Amino acid sequence: MFHLLKLLRSLPPVCKNSVPVSVKNKRSTSLISVSQFKNKLIYQSRYYCFLTNESSKLEKETSYDRGLEEARQLIEEMRLSGRQVPQQINDADLEHFASIKSKKQRKKFMTFMYRRECLRLKDKEKRLEKQEQRKIESEESKEYETLIENRLFLKMNPKRILESDNWKLSQGMKFGQNVVFDFCYDQYMQRRDAISLSMQMSYVIHENKKAKESFHIHFVNHLESSLSHKELVRTTTKDVYNKMMVTMSSQSLLETFPKEDIIYLSPDSPNIMRTFDATKTYVIGALVDGTQIQKGLTLGIAKRLNVSHVRLPIDYYLKWGSGGNKNLTLDQVIKILSAMKETNDWKEAMKHVPIRKHEGMKTCGQPTFSGQEPAAKDKFIFSRALRPKYK
Repeated sequence: MFHLLKLLRSLPPVCKNSVPVSVKNKRSTSLISVSQFKNKLIYQSRYYCFLTNESSKLEKETSYDRGLEEARQLIEEMRLSGRQVPQQINDADLEHFASIKSKKQRKKFMTFMYRRECLRLKDKEKRLEKQEQRKIESEESKEYETLIENRLFLKMNPKRILESDNWKLSQGMKFGQNVVFDFCYDQYMQRRDAISLSMQMSYVIHENKKAKESFHIHFVNHLESSLSHKELVRTTTKDVYNKMMVTMSSQSLLETFPKEDIIYLSPDSPNIMRTFDATKTYVIGALVDGTQIQKGLTLGIAKRLNVSHVRLPIDYYLKWGSGGNKNLTLDQVIKILSAMKETNDWKEAMKHVPIRKHEGMKTCGQPTFSGQEPAAKDKFIFSRALRPKYK
């Protein structure tokens, strides 16, 4: 307001007709028109707004840089105190760390990044060991004089292998069965869960390549503003993300597929998956709840959409210990579905569940869900009026 008053005082008098007249003051000034006065006032106000915006931007940038510098210092202090901290951290992870306000959540995020870095280093060491073994084998093979250089099968370079994989996936997209991943669980996941989800989705596509008959994978409720989309683009890079042989859509599940063909896979469902139906569309929730297991989310979504839902019969074929973790990753579910599609045998499909999670396969006969109903004495009666009275 002070700037506008100062501007009004500095301007000459205004009249409707821009004709010069004398003024009562000692000094004489020329008159300007109303339009010129308005234009000058607008220009000055825009200039002052520009200055205020620039100053606010500078303040935000300085506060942002200050926050990142404080986060770096805090990470260095955690490293010196002996906590699990990664050696290298990128700008996106550092920005997320600076946005976390809770000390407990910061420690958890740092331990997650540390373990992820350790896994990456182990994979790198394994790759280097395999390269050294290949070099040794190639040197030993050259020592033999009877080595035939012209072979029956030509060696395929990585480009040709990638082309064959893409051709196989394109066949699955045209003729394969639909398998859908529902990305409507972003509000229940933290950033580290979204990072794990993006890694698991890359494993899913790799397992779909290896299958004899590839599925046609769909992403529904996949919004560009969502956390899972951002992490998927960041971890796989934008070029690889755009070349993924997957049908992506921001529409809901019922807008993409008919309700009668949908079967929602949920670990909390009371219905057991008896056989594999090649005519149905199986839906898997794109949810990773590594920080805290949230029960009933996928079942609640299936009931809200009023679609059929089932769970995998892992309790009927596997022995679980007292502390067994029954949660399966997304790539393990895809392996089980592809094995059931190829063999139609649950025992073969259950071999894809890691051994570290269970104590082995059950050796008993056929489970009760394979067409036989449980006996009446085994049924649990919920109503007290129908329960037998014991003497």
